[in-house]
Amino acid sequence: MQMTRSIHRGLTGLLVAGLAGCTGIVGPGVSPGTGPATGTGTPGTPTTPGGAGTVPGTVAVPTACVPGVPQTSQLPRLTRVQYDNTVRDLLQLTTTTTSLQPSSMLAPDTLGSVDQRAWDGYQSAADALSTQLMADTAARARVIPCTATGDGAACARQFIDQFGPRAFRRPLTTDETNRFVAMYTNRATLTATGTFDEGVKLILRGFLLSPSFLTKAEMSETAEGANFVLNSYEVASRLSYMLWGSMPDAALFTAAAGNKLTTQAGILTEAQRMLKDPKARTKVTEFHQHYAHMGEGTRWASIMRDPALYPGFTQAMVPLLTEETNRFFDYMVFDKAGTFKDLMTSPVGFVNATLAPLYGLSAAQYGAGLTQVNLDPATRAGIFTRAGFLASYSLFNRPSPILRGAFIQKEILCTTIAPPPPGVEGTPLPTTGATNRERVTEQTAAAACVECHHSVINPTGFALEGYDAVGAYQPTEAGMPTNTSANVLIGKTAVPVTGAVDLMAKIAASPEAQGCYAQKWVQFAYERPLNSQDACTAQTLASNLNKDGYTVVALITDLTQSQSFRYRAKELP
Repeated sequence: MQMTRSIHRGLTGLLVAGLAGCTGIVGPGVSPGTGPATGTGTPGTPTTPGGAGTVPGTVAVPTACVPGVPQTSQLPRLTRVQYDNTVRDLLQLTTTTTSLQPSSMLAPDTLGSVDQRAWDGYQSAADALSTQLMADTAARARVIPCTATGDGAACARQFIDQFGPRAFRRPLTTDETNRFVAMYTNRATLTATGTFDEGVKLILRGFLLSPSFLTKAEMSETAEGANFVLNSYEVASRLSYMLWGSMPDAALFTAAAGNKLTTQAGILTEAQRMLKDPKARTKVTEFHQHYAHMGEGTRWASIMRDPALYPGFTQAMVPLLTEETNRFFDYMVFDKAGTFKDLMTSPVGFVNATLAPLYGLSAAQYGAGLTQVNLDPATRAGIFTRAGFLASYSLFNRPSPILRGAFIQKEILCTTIAPPPPGVEGTPLPTTGATNRERVTEQTAAAACVECHHSVINPTGFALEGYDAVGAYQPTEAGMPTNTSANVLIGKTAVPVTGAVDLMAKIAASPEAQGCYAQKWVQFAYERPLNSQDACTAQTLASNLNKDGYTVVALITDLTQSQSFRYRAKELP
């Protein structure tokens, strides 16, 4: 612990000495982003409030998990997304998202040491941002609270006092304040001409290159058993980056200053407030894109279809399929206050003139914008019966029960599926067989394939055979009713289903899917792989998902109530 604090202080101490040469502030060898390790400690009794709109109450901890506080890095770096969001809120540059995306200058997100490439990126971004702020009259006026008179020292000090705590997400120490004041005092030797603007720009650049800005540092040394209790400012940062992916706002800073974030009740009050902010919708959308494997570089971004077989499909549909899916998740979580079951079973859809035909609706009744509709509940239940998922997990000329089934099993039920044996992935689809299902069954009939495909993957995908390769409903194939009946493995039990709607209802009610969803939320919210202590939180949340009326918003607020949210494990010797 003491060594890490020394590193952090040492980096800050280099700020004034190294800024003129712009090297060495967060250089190679410093490791502010190391991964999680095993920790110990059980401060207090784990409780899980029911989330927004419910009354907190003690919940029995599942016996299969190990409660406690995991040991994690106390100096995690801002991710590229968090950097962009933080810069947006800190500098209030309204043109940042269009004329300048700071993260485009940064190295890819990685754990471990800050190497030269990462440091060069931080310098480039700080240079560009400080230059843009000083040139943007409106933004400058929002960030610099005064007009310089005389030598400008009083205004520079006011800027440091007001901007610094926001940049560091905590009050500045006396030493830190003095160092930034010294930068302005010595501006004549540190800048080209020593003007007020150059001095303030130097200070601004210094803040943006400080480890206290670039990392979400947790330095509290208030001990409780085997753990350190986070102070209110550290909890405020955990809240803001978990729920918004950005820095705290004025209200959260006020709560931290009033020491109101030391209890579960105080944290819950802020979490409920913060989830009403549009930034929370963006963060929750980010989670669901992760959950459904959406976004750049995924199958959702590269959908192509044989125009001879699917003449109605156009590339204009591809971004709309993603937009429709995002709208569905957002509506279910926030507008409907929906549950996990709603995500899996609701018939609500969002269509326009382009997408309407995929759902058997008349394009003439819709315009260019997406309109909320109730789809046929007999054929559409939840997110995985929507055209976006179904088209993404299809092939150029046919639907793919293998792709669909493997995704549902691995990502929604968290089933472990062994990788295919070498050489089998190129097995051609037989030309015999009247239906796609029959041909896929034959394609995967080899002894090396049967165990995974015929008992796990294929049946799950066959339940979705009622949809073609663009996600349109196909009740018949080859002149006969489409066969969507299957015995689908859910957990350790093969469950008979009659088709997609039945499958989604049974997935929604399954502990496996509920547990998988909760685990992925814990991993996403806490920004680390699931460990034994986090498994405790995930299991408790999963048990709550099985209760009627337990909303996704309640799950998110309960993530702020876990035992590990207010504590950090002491470093091992």
